[in-house]
Amino acid sequence: MSDSAPLVLLIEDEADIRDALSTLLEMEGYRVEQCVHGEDAWAWLHANPPPSLVLLDLMMPVLDGQSFLLRLAQARMLEGVPIVVLSGSPFKPDGAVAYLRKPVSVSQLLEMVGRLLPSPEPGPGEPHTS
Repeated sequence: MSDSAPLVLLIEDEADIRDALSTLLEMEGYRVEQCVHGEDAWAWLHANPPPSLVLLDLMMPVLDGQSFLLRLAQARMLEGVPIVVLSGSPFKPDGAVAYLRKPVSVSQLLEMVGRLLPSPEPGPGEPHTS
């Protein structure tokens, strides 16, 4: 996978969901950075260049998704970076460009990510489908 592939910041407290989504996105050619909660992601954002896209759970310990979005807005961080909320909660919070209700289908997630990010370059031996 190339360093130029779009980077997705995945903020999700449930390890099985985090791992499954990361694997899925990496198989599609995206780079993925995982954070366990909003505070973890906040620290990551201060130490790294901004991601291309954020996938954010709402209900997490330490710093939940709603509070994380508020903190981003107050700090004027990640302006222009699309944030997609993945949650069992039935509402889309302010600051998110889109909302996917859990359990998220693979096709829904890939369609949403594909609309918001440039296609990653296919790896060796993979067909180019654009």
